Amino acid sequence: MNDRYLILMRHAKSSWSNASLPDFDRPLNERGRKSVPLIRNWLERNRIVPDCLLCSTACRTQQTAELMIDERSKPYSKIDLQELYLASPNTILEAIREHGSDSCQCLMVIGHNPGIEVLASMLAGRAIEMPTSAIAVFRLPSIRSWSIDFSEGLIELEHFIVPRALQPSLDSE
Repeated sequence: MNDRYLILMRHAKSSWSNASLPDFDRPLNERGRKSVPLIRNWLERNRIVPDCLLCSTACRTQQTAELMIDERSKPYSKIDLQELYLASPNTILEAIREHGSDSCQCLMVIGHNPGIEVLASMLAGRAIEMPTSAIAVFRLPSIRSWSIDFSEGLIELEHFIVPRALQPSLDSE
């Protein structure tokens, strides 16, 4: 049986240029639009390509998901979930259990802090800081279903990537 992968991603950097926009409606800024392809390309080079995506319905997470989808990427299912907007770690885990298809080998969740950061830290067993566009890639050896008890230690942090590690000049933008 092949290992499964869970990728937790915080949305890309959003714009604060329009102070009248509600938080839910904030779009990505230019730095955010540049960082996502770096992450997508890293995942593709390392052959960790999502075949399922769970995404918050907020504007910035939807735009992040659109940039993660590339014509070279294999097709995958995308499920937009209102409950992932500013979700707690438990809500994110419930979404994974409920919407993670058994045919899905690599599941990505695009969400928000603090929930994504707290969940990544819980699963890794250590503090992980999730800046915008960061990903935490977990390997789940030999599981048959996403309906597992994630507290049973069946998960290993395999990679933690931030865009500035792939292109340091992003910090100056």
